[in-house]
Amino acid sequence: MISAVIFDMDGVLLDSEPYHDQTTTSILESYGAKGAYEAIRPYVGRSSADLWAAMKVKYDIPASVEDLIELQWKKNVAGIPDSGLERSEGLTELLDFCHEKDIHIAVASSSRRDYVEAVFDHLNLWPYVEVFATGEEVENGKPMPDIFLLAATRLDVDPERCLVIEDSTAGVQAGRMAGMYTIGYDNPTSGGQNVNAADVVIKSLNEVPKII
Repeated sequence: MISAVIFDMDGVLLDSEPYHDQTTTSILESYGAKGAYEAIRPYVGRSSADLWAAMKVKYDIPASVEDLIELQWKKNVAGIPDSGLERSEGLTELLDFCHEKDIHIAVASSSRRDYVEAVFDHLNLWPYVEVFATGEEVENGKPMPDIFLLAATRLDVDPERCLVIEDSTAGVQAGRMAGMYTIGYDNPTSGGQNVNAADVVIKSLNEVPKII
């Protein structure tokens, strides 16, 4: 029986992957990088440290990984209020469904805490989400299961009673490794991520209540 739903954030709670792509490619292009969009595809859902360590080597960027991460998140946080980003279709109904059924709600995002909080403010998610975990809080990012296990611990719910909703290849792998029932959200704005390793694949969040 499912007692908790753990949401990935970007690409699940909101269609924000293109927003991230724009920020990241603009930084890379400022260093003269070519083919930046395709280069960052394998890093969707993974930590900023993984992304920028790889990009620094690939494009011989003189800035430190730490400085690149800081620039990325400053840009992301600053742009949220005017981004026009909205809740994903079906999200409000799903959150209400979980509340009605006394199902716990958590968010496990590879993003940084200040960005997660900015998104929660922008989308008014605070009344719904009990706990959240961020990429900077775990030693190993997705596709390792650490972040989902941390969220489950904070909810005090056994992993096998948790359901994960993910839109990225790395996130689906992490959910499965955590021993949680994993839904792959085939979101067309998430850059063609392969989520077929999930227990079930959906095209819309409107499908989730029937699965639960």
